[in-house]
Amino acid sequence: MGLFSRHSSQDADNVALAAARARLSPDDVDQVRFLITTKKMVHAVKLIRERTGLDLKHAKGMVDDIRLGRYVPPTTGTPVVRLPGANLAERTRTLKAAGDLHQATALVVSETGMTEAEAGLFVGALRTDPQDS
Repeated sequence: MGLFSRHSSQDADNVALAAARARLSPDDVDQVRFLITTKKMVHAVKLIRERTGLDLKHAKGMVDDIRLGRYVPPTTGTPVVRLPGANLAERTRTLKAAGDLHQATALVVSETGMTEAEAGLFVGALRTDPQDS
């Protein structure tokens, strides 16, 4: 019987984490990244807790995910471009041309497993005019 209650507890945690991620705006994530780079991890965790209502353990886990490039923000503002026959570079190039570098980087992270830093380099190297590349 304990086995079933553990699974339902994990499911509840996953639902709570997904809801918490949805409450974070891209500006919140950028602010957390800034706090991480300035070595203010405690402030980053506090910000996550304030914005999401998560407990300390889960907030720290989310900060670690952001720090390690494993966090992909939800795509609420800009839809991920899904053009028939378009490869990742073309879709990323479209987002970059539209000025949505954050979403372009998130797309590359989600589809390749690159860290956020690696994806940022990939997006930065892409030319927005495909004839130039």
